[in-house]
Amino acid sequence: MTNGKKKIGLATQLLIAMVAGAALGWVFKGSHDLWGQVTTPVGNVFIRLLKMTILPLIFFSIISGVASIADLRKLKKVGGTFLVYWAAASAISATCGIVWSYIIQPGAGIQLDAGEKFSTEGVSLVESLVKWIPDNVAASFAQFNILQVIVFSLFVGMAIATLVSEKSVRDCIVRFFDYGNTLIIRIVEIVMYFAPIGVFCLMADVTGTLGQEVLTGLGKMLLTQYVAYATIIVIFFPLILKFIAKVRPLQHYLNIYPAMLLAFSTCSSSATLPLTMKCSKERAGVPKETVDLLAPPAATLNMQACCAEMPIYAIFAAQMYGIDFGFGQLAIIVLLGIIMAAGVAGVPGGGIMMAAIMMQSMGLPLTIVPWIAGIYRLIDMPNTMLNVTGDTVGMVTTAAVLGDLDRETFDARKGMTA
Repeated sequence: MTNGKKKIGLATQLLIAMVAGAALGWVFKGSHDLWGQVTTPVGNVFIRLLKMTILPLIFFSIISGVASIADLRKLKKVGGTFLVYWAAASAISATCGIVWSYIIQPGAGIQLDAGEKFSTEGVSLVESLVKWIPDNVAASFAQFNILQVIVFSLFVGMAIATLVSEKSVRDCIVRFFDYGNTLIIRIVEIVMYFAPIGVFCLMADVTGTLGQEVLTGLGKMLLTQYVAYATIIVIFFPLILKFIAKVRPLQHYLNIYPAMLLAFSTCSSSATLPLTMKCSKERAGVPKETVDLLAPPAATLNMQACCAEMPIYAIFAAQMYGIDFGFGQLAIIVLLGIIMAAGVAGVPGGGIMMAAIMMQSMGLPLTIVPWIAGIYRLIDMPNTMLNVTGDTVGMVTTAAVLGDLDRETFDARKGMTA
C-alpha cells in the first residue's frame, strides 16, 4: 500500500534550499563566523564534487554529440541544410545572450573577490585558439585544461564518424562511449542528490557575507535570460520563417503550440519529442521522412535557448568580479555556448553542469553555479520551450528550402484547436 505522497522534484528541492539558505544568511548574518565553520566546508565539498564530474562529462557527452552530427551528414541535402540552420541559429542565439548581458548588466553592483586577478590585456585570439590544440592529451586532463579536452573530444568523435567501412569496429566504439556516457550521467545523478545541501550552505554563506545585492543580481540575471529568449522567439525565429521558409510566423506558432506547452510544463525536449514530431508532420506540413530523420538528433543538438543561456552566466560572473572580456574572449564564449548546448541533453541538472564548465573554461570561480541551481526551474521552463520551438523552425525551414513543405497543410490551421 502506497502512501500517495508525491516526491518533491530536484528543481523544487534546490529552490527551497536556496530560499532557506538565503534566509539563514540574512537573519543570522552577524554570527556568520560561527555557523560558517560548517556551511563553508560543506559548500566547498559540493563545488569539488561538481568539478570532479566536469572532464569526464565533457569527454563523453561531446563525443556522443559529434556522433549525432556526423549521422546527419548521411542525410545529404536534408541533413546538410538543417546543419546550416543549426550553426547559424546557434551562433546568433549565443550572440543575443551576450548583447543582452551587456545591456542589462545583471552582475553590476556586486563586488566579489576572484582571488587571482584576471586580465584580457594583450591576449591574442589567434594565440588563444592555437593553445586550444593539445600537445599532450594526458597533460590536458591532468591540468584541467577544459578547452583542450573539448578539442580532443571533437577529434575523437569525428574519427569515429569516419569509420564507415569498419562498421563493426565503429559500432563497438560507439557502444563503449554510450556506456561511458551512461556511467558518468549516473555519477552526476549521485552528485545532484547532494545538491540541495550544497546550495543551502553556499547560499547561506553568500547572503551572510554580501546580503541583498546578490538576490537583486539573481533577479536581473533571470530577467536577462527571459529577454534573450523573447528576442529569439519574437524576432529571430519569425525572420527565419518569413524570409527563408516564406511562411507566416504566427501560423507556425499556432501549428506547433501543443508541443511548446508540453515542453514548458515538462522541461524535457526528449519527453516532448513524440508530440513535436506529430505537430511537425500533421500540423506544420513537414514530410514524415524529414521529421523522422531530423527530430531525434535535433532534440539533442539544436538548442538555441542553451546557446543564449551559457554566455549570460559567463558575463554575469565576469561583471561581479570586475572582468572585462575582449572580442577574442567573447568569440570563444559564443563557440563554447554552441558546443555545450550540444552536450547538455540527457544530463540531469544539465544546465547547471554546463554552467560549471563555462565558468571553468573562462577561468572564473564556480561561485554562481549554486545560485543558478537554486533558480534553474525558472530558467528551464522557457528554455525547453524555446529549444523545442527551434527544432520545429529548423525542420519547417529545411523542408521549405528543399521544396518539400506541404504549404496547404501548414496554412490549414485557423486557430488554436487540437
